[in-house]
Amino acid sequence: MKASLFFLSLVLGSSLGFTLNNSVARPRTSLNMGFFDSLSKAFSNEEFSAPPEGIKATARHILVKDMDQLKQVTAELEAGTPFAQVAKAYSTCPSGSSGGDLGSFPPGRMVAEFDEVIFDPESPLNSVLGPVPTQFGYHLIVIDKRTGV
Repeated sequence: MKASLFFLSLVLGSSLGFTLNNSVARPRTSLNMGFFDSLSKAFSNEEFSAPPEGIKATARHILVKDMDQLKQVTAELEAGTPFAQVAKAYSTCPSGSSGGDLGSFPPGRMVAEFDEVIFDPESPLNSVLGPVPTQFGYHLIVIDKRTGV
């Protein structure tokens, strides 16, 4: 009887977090964590969670090669044509096919002239900025979101 009680206490006690010692059940301490408890802690450890959001911007742009195209694009935007539609029609950048959307990016990913405008705290959000001349041509930029600046 004692042997079966001992075996039962080992099987049930270990799965419930208790051990039987001299017929007294005692809760386990954190030092005696089970295998699955340690795995659970490893996957939920806040120490390894994603870092806080740093300096980033989300922007759209239209890239054209010369001033003639720039004047035409500017006229369309002033006439009220949506930015994404103008980007699809005129931008020479591959992002033009998605309405000029560049997604979210940190400083240093774009050319320096572009970053100066995007990450300048004085540059207004949701307004067409530019033209910004770079080695690729002329950019008209809309900053949708900026954090950490």
